[in-house]
Amino acid sequence: MRRLYLMDRTALIAALALTLIGVTLIYSATATDGSGSGRWIKQMIWCSAGWIVYFVFTQIDYKSLVDRGHIFYFLGLILLVLVLQWGHMANGARSWFRIGFVSIQPSEFMKIAMVLIVTRFFTRVDRTHSFFEFLVSGFIVLIPVVLIALQPDLGTAIVFAPLVLIPNFLFGRKEAIWMAAIGILVLMVVILGVVYKPNWVGFLKDYQKDRIVSFVFPEKDTSNAGYQVHQSKISIGQGGLLGLGLGKGKQTKSGFLPEKDSDFILAVAAEETGFIGMIAILSLFLVVFQRGIQTAFEASDATGSILATLVVCTLATQMLFNAAMLVGLMPTTGIPCPLVSYGGSSMVTSLGLLGLIQSVHTHRFVNH
Repeated sequence: MRRLYLMDRTALIAALALTLIGVTLIYSATATDGSGSGRWIKQMIWCSAGWIVYFVFTQIDYKSLVDRGHIFYFLGLILLVLVLQWGHMANGARSWFRIGFVSIQPSEFMKIAMVLIVTRFFTRVDRTHSFFEFLVSGFIVLIPVVLIALQPDLGTAIVFAPLVLIPNFLFGRKEAIWMAAIGILVLMVVILGVVYKPNWVGFLKDYQKDRIVSFVFPEKDTSNAGYQVHQSKISIGQGGLLGLGLGKGKQTKSGFLPEKDSDFILAVAAEETGFIGMIAILSLFLVVFQRGIQTAFEASDATGSILATLVVCTLATQMLFNAAMLVGLMPTTGIPCPLVSYGGSSMVTSLGLLGLIQSVHTHRFVNH
């Protein structure tokens, strides 16, 4: 009971508010949709499962989880290999295990394993120098990234980038800056190749190339590859200051807005709650991330600081990429908004990651 009392209640309330907002938006977006009318109920079940994981992680000393990070990591790699062979194909990607009526996405759960293994690595290495250690940290992250990209799920793979760049940057390794610069350069080359010489970029699917072209030329094909972002922009624009009201979004109800309960859930929020509603949602995310960084600064050891920082970077990257995708600042890659978008694996993973931060916050008092 003492550990529950010591929890960061500000972060807890903000995260709870975001999950409730997500369920409300999913209900609003799908209540009149015969094929998805029960999705908000499923989301409530996943939220309940996620909060159980959250409180379990809160009560476990984060150091014991980090010490077993390699176990979580190798189990995650096994699942990623298995899903490539026996996974369920959906939306052009083999990323899910289908068990009855439940779909499980191993790449989401891999985020927890990655945060733990990277924290374990960086608490056991020389922080001053060593190019070899930098390469090892990159290799640890690269293996799951390649497996996820093979599904293909480039959106989820991108989210793992901060796990190697941020710790090396914080430890003063200039290689992290060079790696980020090289990564941006490679990305630019790929984009230019897709636009001008698409046949040269053979590792991307045709629909992925189309999305990149629509990202560079957003108004070129608004009826095909650029349709999703085009409709998202219309939804956001229609929301105005106060929104059209819950359940009254024209784009949402008419069926023009795609993936309205998952990837484009924030477009629903913008249309139905307006600028004020979006500011409220983004403010709640800001509170969650600010409390996470505060926990990192106040942690009792380096392990807790690194762990909390990596969790914040992972969730913030995912949220920012999702928001940028809605207005065409990022290609459409299928990145859900944490805590808000429909999806059981994403919800359980996001709350599990926040539970790790709470564990760092709680055990700095318990252990002293």
